[in-house]
This record gives sequence, structure tokens and C-alpha cells, in this order.
Amino acid sequence: MSCGCNLNQVGRSKALSSVLVLGIAAVLFVGGCLYMRSRGDCDDCSRAAASSNRTQAELASWNRLSATDLDGSRFAMTDLAGKPTVLYFWATWCPQCRLQRDVLNKLAGEWGGRLRTAALSVDDDAQTVRRYLESHTPLSHELRASPELLELFQVESLPTLAVIDATGRVKTVSAGPMDAAELRGVVAPLLQ
Repeated sequence: MSCGCNLNQVGRSKALSSVLVLGIAAVLFVGGCLYMRSRGDCDDCSRAAASSNRTQAELASWNRLSATDLDGSRFAMTDLAGKPTVLYFWATWCPQCRLQRDVLNKLAGEWGGRLRTAALSVDDDAQTVRRYLESHTPLSHELRASPELLELFQVESLPTLAVIDATGRVKTVSAGPMDAAELRGVVAPLLQ
């Protein structure tokens, strides 16, 4: 059982055929994932940088890539340089992404301006993301992920988090949600 939304299984479609099916699937998925995590049986929730098969040299190119903001303008990832950064790959249709956003917003209050958070949506259109953000707290940078970023970080399930230090070195890439304690453990040393 996977603890994240698998892009290969769910796809990147604009809408699912039935809200009822989505609701039932979300309840079963979240319940199953929480059960498996509580038992420690969730093998897909690896937390090491090894979850990405990219070498550190390959990952170093992340800040030479770009994304787009919700208005369609180019956003250079170099604009995130100089502070520790969390790249949060997500989608509006992903139940685990909603929980991850809540954790990131909670911790953003603790960390203040010492950390940058870039939410990189894989949704098909910016309007869907804008509508979602009308009822959810935005993170410091709300962007749309480029295919190059998705490829570089090998984003296959959502949420995926990449934690990067102030020098631009990728410290970890994690597929699946991280709770507040796990994320604090990864980020806190970077804020020293």
C-alpha cells in the first residue's frame, strides 16, 4: 500500500468521473495508510535521499530550473537561494497533500522567515489551484511544477518533499507525507 497519491495510478486528469468514487477511495486510502503507518508496515514511506535515484551532482541542477507562478509568469528557482528551502510537490485532488499542507503551514509559523517553502502543484491548470487556495492557507511560494522539476526529483507520488539547505544542496527527497516531528528533524539542523 502506498502512503502517497501515485501519479501513475491517479493520473493528472482535470477531474475524476465521480465525486462519490473519489470520496470513498479517499476514505479507504487515508484509513488504510494510517493503519499501515501505525503498524510500521508501510514500505513505500521511505525517508532517505535514496528515495530519489539521482546523484547529488544531478540534483544540484534544481536551482537552474524554473516553474511558473499562478499567473503564468516564469519563476526562477534561483530566487529561492540563500535560505533553507522545502519544495512541496502536491495536487488539489490529493488527500495526503492537504494534510501535508497543514503541517507545513503550522511549522512555517514556528520557523518564521528562516525557511522558504515552495508549493509546486502538478494540477493541469492554475485556476484549479487558485480556487483551492481560496479556502486553504497558501505557502510562501505557490507555483506550478515544470516537467523538468518533476523529472529531476523523480516525483511519482504525492506529496513529495525535497529539503534543501541554504547553499542549495539537496538534503533529502521524501515520497509520501511527513508529520511535524519528522519534518522538524530534517529542517531544524538547517536553521542553526
